Amino acid sequence: MTDSEIEAVVEATELPKRLREEVYDAVAEHNASADEAEDIATAVESRYLATRLDPLDPVGTVSAQSIGEPGTQMSVPADERVVVRRDGETEVTEIGSFVDSLMRSRETRTAGDHEVALAPDGVSVPSLGDDERVEWNSVEEVSRHETPDELLEFELESGRSIRATKAHSFVTRRDNEIVPVAGEELDAGDWLPVVADLDATDASETVDLRPRLPAEEFWFTSTLTDGGTATYPAGEAQVANKRAALDADDIEAGYVYPVGGTVGLPEQLPLDETTGFFIGAFLAEGNATDHYVSISNVDETFQERVRAFAERFDLSVNEYENTSGFADGYDLRLNGTVLAAFLRATCTDAGEKVLPGFAVGAPDAFVRALLRGYFSGDGNVAANAVRSSSVSDRLTGGIALLLARVGIHATLGETDGSRTLRIPAKHVERFDDRVGMVGERGTELATLAASVDTDGPDATDQIPNFGDAVDSVAADAGVASRVMNSASDRQRIGRNRLERLVDEAETAGVDSEALAALEQAVESDVVWDRIESVETVESDHDYVYDLSVAGLETFTTAEGVVTHNTMNTFHYAGVAEIDVTSGLPRLIELVDARKTPDTPVMHVYLDEEHASDREKAHEVVWNIEATRILALGDVSTNVADMLVSVDLNEETLRERWPTYDSLDRIVHEVAGTIESNLGVETTRPEATTIEFGPDEPSYRELLQLVEELRDIVFKGIDDVSRVVIRKEEVESGDEEFILHTEGSAFGTVLQIDGVDHTRTTCNNIHEIHRNLGIEAAREAIINETRDTLEEQGLDNVNIRHLMLVADIMTNNGEIESIGRHGISGNKDSVLARAAFEVTVNHLLDAAIHGEIDDLDGVTENVIVGKPIKLGTGDVDLRMGGSSPSSADD
Repeated sequence: MTDSEIEAVVEATELPKRLREEVYDAVAEHNASADEAEDIATAVESRYLATRLDPLDPVGTVSAQSIGEPGTQMSVPADERVVVRRDGETEVTEIGSFVDSLMRSRETRTAGDHEVALAPDGVSVPSLGDDERVEWNSVEEVSRHETPDELLEFELESGRSIRATKAHSFVTRRDNEIVPVAGEELDAGDWLPVVADLDATDASETVDLRPRLPAEEFWFTSTLTDGGTATYPAGEAQVANKRAALDADDIEAGYVYPVGGTVGLPEQLPLDETTGFFIGAFLAEGNATDHYVSISNVDETFQERVRAFAERFDLSVNEYENTSGFADGYDLRLNGTVLAAFLRATCTDAGEKVLPGFAVGAPDAFVRALLRGYFSGDGNVAANAVRSSSVSDRLTGGIALLLARVGIHATLGETDGSRTLRIPAKHVERFDDRVGMVGERGTELATLAASVDTDGPDATDQIPNFGDAVDSVAADAGVASRVMNSASDRQRIGRNRLERLVDEAETAGVDSEALAALEQAVESDVVWDRIESVETVESDHDYVYDLSVAGLETFTTAEGVVTHNTMNTFHYAGVAEIDVTSGLPRLIELVDARKTPDTPVMHVYLDEEHASDREKAHEVVWNIEATRILALGDVSTNVADMLVSVDLNEETLRERWPTYDSLDRIVHEVAGTIESNLGVETTRPEATTIEFGPDEPSYRELLQLVEELRDIVFKGIDDVSRVVIRKEEVESGDEEFILHTEGSAFGTVLQIDGVDHTRTTCNNIHEIHRNLGIEAAREAIINETRDTLEEQGLDNVNIRHLMLVADIMTNNGEIESIGRHGISGNKDSVLARAAFEVTVNHLLDAAIHGEIDDLDGVTENVIVGKPIKLGTGDVDLRMGGSSPSSADD
């Protein structure tokens, strides 16, 4: 391709002159071939056309959509498990059930297609900070939205995995900084953080059995004495018998017992070394039936630890030797219905063993003992590692997460249908020191720990993407560049090797930002795990979920993978909560009886058919919220043909007119609305495109049509700009969908099908008066003033004061303000009127008209210094002039 041919290609594009010249410059600068020149021109043109804005394009709307749309798809699927601490108790739970439970009890709002709720106080998650340390940070908000068609599943080299929507944000490491990155931008070879060191601040010393065992099946002796309302597993006679047994010390206070049994456990089970080892032993070697727990192990030291737990809680033990056909075995059977039920409730799920959630936040002694019991039963010491395996994926993943409590990172794998766990040589010595194993395996572990080189290379713990920091520090420390060339070229280095470099630099007296960054990397609480594969998968659930976390906005899955939440999009003004005037400004609005509140709102209750069905509730929403053209599609102008073109969005049309079965009918109605409001004739060149123009060619009239088009309300109520739908608890204790509006049209809303007119209200007392009468307005004044005071913490104001204000404002059948134009201005007393406002004017008017003040009220008597006519001041008693002549008189 010659220069003239290149010129022909570039000139054939729709690029403006400035961009065409830049293309020529780029081709010349890079000495591009003919094919490369064509590719450059095509790529630039494509990008230009994609970002070009035509005259009268709704730039603000497009911008808002560009910002808000990614925020509508940033979530993880319902069955992805996360680590959560609530009021001091730690649990590993599905994010879907966790968020759903909060939304059932919290006030929610709609933000785009998300349903959002504020999280209660006391909820926190492990979160990675920009200093690469993991801390417990509070959850601020939770959200959910309908699941998209496709999710991304990331498999990591350590055997862990995570699923999320394509736009969900993760964090990765670039140039020694933690930065967010969308999932769809990640590929195999990129790095994600996995928690390797997790502390448990304010660890709970006990686990409460009461929420974990059903009160209908067990006796909790604390409920026999606390005097509160409780559920018992038997009738009043049995309750009386239990109380008598408690008084006689036949059963212990603060214990839980089975029905018909006297073998129990403390309601607050201590989380100490003895309990930890036993639970670990159960996870490795145990089985729970209805009435006993069996643990099989031939090691005598292991058996003694199990017996110690039984002895501590007075549990009887039956012991059996058995032969399975492969080797001799030994079973210890601990008899206890409560123990068996507790282990089934916390250590199993759907028939498979799982790590109990409370273990993640338990004291260090409990955690180490649990790991010791588990690995002593199910672990083995290999040539250069410690291994374990289980048919339960969740149990193996949970043990890997729990190892982070002792600063150990493990890798996961699969062998013969089992999920395996491997503690690499680097961590063997630490594992022996902090956890250990009992019996023969303990001896094998100690031998291995003494022989392995913990400072050797470790491919499972690499620090990636450090920029030129390694080269800079190595040069400052006098380390030969060839030693670090390979690491710098690959942009990854083993933590052990990096730690040695940092030590050498510190010894050499290096003090630089690069060294500080590498020190932070060495001391980080995460291991950077490389993505092995990325696959597209389908979701099995209706919703996907997200958490909004303080700080760097990250939270941790049950397998320790750190993910970045993205709910900060909900803090944009465009999707903020409905703003309502409150406090003193709202009180002033009420007592001034203003015709229109600053922020008019309605609280729309729905009838039985619509209140419990979200789709039905949305039908009412679209009948209330004003739908304008920019919500339905794109508007453009064709100046050459003098046409306004409306390109309607099919999905939006079906959403806003859910009861219409024909798209053509909806478009026809939209076109009819345009014709009736603008006085034009419309055409439909395509199924969802409407065109129209002025009668005579006129650029001014064309622009005028566009402006008028923007103001047309195609559906809903003109005065209601937005409707938020929430699921709330009502007085009956049930939950139902309630609509909260921005803008008010009370009388119109009461006529809409699906609205419960007996409960619907608004904050405009004049609208209530017009539609429901003066008595309803009086009630509204009382309720609004009371609610406003309570919102400010003034909930001890006697309701009679508010009733008196409402009575004064409404007693003549109309709503009057308390002010100079209302009640205060109509007082008979001159001084009382003057005391309220515009004193001089009142006194002048009274003097001109010769008014007299009888001083009957409180205010006027205080002004002139006379006793008020209340109490002793209300007595008008006169004494006679003559004195009695004697006592008898």
